Amino acid sequence: MAKRDLTKEQLSESYSIATVRMHNLVTEFYEGLHEADGSPCIHPGLVSNMISVVRTLINHELDLIKEASSQHFEANYDQSEQAEILFSDGKSS
Repeated sequence: MAKRDLTKEQLSESYSIATVRMHNLVTEFYEGLHEADGSPCIHPGLVSNMISVVRTLINHELDLIKEASSQHFEANYDQSEQAEILFSDGKSS
């Protein structure tokens, strides 16, 4: 599957989508840590399973951010510019 070029606006939108979904995941996770009556879940096995699920889902969103960033970078900078950006010390000469 060929990668498509992302504009800065599309890159920002990708970041927004992924971070909103992470926010929703964390909110759902918090709510899942509590019973309907508001008391916290006390079973460590259930908590551990919920953590595994939310960690996997958040990692997917973080991967989307990383892939979008890489896609934009590769599409908008030639190899010499990429090397300069990636390997410079960040100080102006």
